[in-house]
Amino acid sequence: MLALAVGVLAWLLPQGDGKSSDVPEQYLGTWRGQVTMTLPDPAREGTGTGIDELTIEQGGIGDTIADQRAIDWGQANSCSRSWQLAEVNGDHLILKAGNTGAPANAPPGQACLADLTMSVRLTDQARIAIQANYNILGTATGAFSGSLTRQR
Repeated sequence: MLALAVGVLAWLLPQGDGKSSDVPEQYLGTWRGQVTMTLPDPAREGTGTGIDELTIEQGGIGDTIADQRAIDWGQANSCSRSWQLAEVNGDHLILKAGNTGAPANAPPGQACLADLTMSVRLTDQARIAIQANYNILGTATGAFSGSLTRQR
């Protein structure tokens, strides 16, 4: 009788997808906020500021777990990309850029940087800080950073 009750209970309870997730639950969701990009490349020197949205989902190391969308960058070129989970540390995630699209409002032939690593750190239950550093043309270093607020 007990086996029958356990079997019925297991059948009635919601079933997961069978996949484990390395992403801590407090990072899951959609985040939005201001991002500042620094471009020391002599051809595009300066900074740009815009609004990005980052959606983080469950997944394991090597899985695509996040999508970053450029929401409002005015007339500046902006990139959207996916991110793979590279590492989970005690207080932050390390993501590697995956697929990138062509920048919005960019001249033909201009591409978004693809070789990026981004740190995502939970600052409290409602905010994350993002920081990415990268090389442009093999020598010059650029960066983007921002503070994003939980949307859902």
